[in-house]
Amino acid sequence: MPEEVKHVEWQHMNKPKFYIFGTFFTVSVNLVLYPAELVTTRLQVQRSGRVYRNTFHAVSKIFKTESFRGLYKGFSVSQLNILTGHIYNTGYEVSRESLSAFNLGTRGFLAGGTAALLEQCFLNPVDVIAQRLMIQRQGQRQTNGVVNTLCSVFKTHGLKGFYMGFIASLLVEGLSSAVWWASYGLFLDLLGRIVPSGTSHLAMQGIAGALSGTSAAVIGNPLNIIRVRLQVGYFLI
Repeated sequence: MPEEVKHVEWQHMNKPKFYIFGTFFTVSVNLVLYPAELVTTRLQVQRSGRVYRNTFHAVSKIFKTESFRGLYKGFSVSQLNILTGHIYNTGYEVSRESLSAFNLGTRGFLAGGTAALLEQCFLNPVDVIAQRLMIQRQGQRQTNGVVNTLCSVFKTHGLKGFYMGFIASLLVEGLSSAVWWASYGLFLDLLGRIVPSGTSHLAMQGIAGALSGTSAAVIGNPLNIIRVRLQVGYFLI
């Protein structure tokens, strides 16, 4: 017998708990993954005279020259994504509920894409500032603060500077989110067909999530490089 994992729908959720636990989850994940995001951003914007040879060299050099704090440059600004994350989650759940006539894969694809597009309207300015803080004065302890970075972007580019790379962000996040949720439903269904009856649903969801994340990263990474370079002004230097 296939092991069917039930999907919790929006109308079944306890909304206060959903937002409280969502906030806690987002902060926890950000604390763990932010250094990896910072290293990825620095590697993506390197020019010909490369500062870092590879991921491990980047982590080692940042820790050596900028201390552990260097791995968290721009972290405070990036935490505004807690608010945009709620916009994303609500947009996804509401969209998904309105698409109940479709199968799981189609619902995930359309709702995930819609949620990501909505979120980027608010998240793009946060990304622009956070990423500039991530890469400034690489290899040095001294950095500019958030206010100076904000003023610099506004002085150089005006308000439109906070939406540099916006179209690329829509493509990246919309596509990645759509692929993630669509493949999550498909992987979960596939696992349910092949695992023994009684297998932990949590384990199945974790495996499906990891496979979905890998799929989204492979498809979205090329566009993400373009997005990051646009947001930090790479092509204007």
